[in-house]
Amino acid sequence: MRRWFLIPFGLICAAALTQVPTFHQQYMQRLGGHVDELAQQVSAIDERAGKVGKDRYDYIRGLVRNADQSARQEGDYLLELVTRHVTLRNSLERLEKMPMLYVGGALLLECDPQIALATFKNLKPAVPLTLAGLGYGLAGFFIGYLGLILLISLFHWRKVPVEQPEA
Repeated sequence: MRRWFLIPFGLICAAALTQVPTFHQQYMQRLGGHVDELAQQVSAIDERAGKVGKDRYDYIRGLVRNADQSARQEGDYLLELVTRHVTLRNSLERLEKMPMLYVGGALLLECDPQIALATFKNLKPAVPLTLAGLGYGLAGFFIGYLGLILLISLFHWRKVPVEQPEA
């Protein structure tokens, strides 16, 4: 009877993990779009800094250290923008070089939560006809199957009869 429950659970996990390559592809498109947009904004900062004879970081530093509260807020915003651009660009470069075998784990470490959530909300499931999709599917099946066996064994205690002492 346990097998009737384990196999479907393993298949559900397999189906879920076959979507890793699809999620990766859609996440990479979104991440690339964010990096491109941030690159344009950073370029605009460079232009403004150049007009006053400064480089990007001196321009932002001047705003952050300004006595005017609104200028400091603008400096903080620009600093966050440049930092996010560098962070996302580096993440994109690392994920582009990552072999598909390691993408599942790498996405957990590298993904930006905001972009990942938007990707997940709009994820269009696909039938993965690749070796990577097959590999993730098999891994999902065994993780689900064996994981459920472990979970059941943790909560399924065998009752050991307690012998009553003779009076």
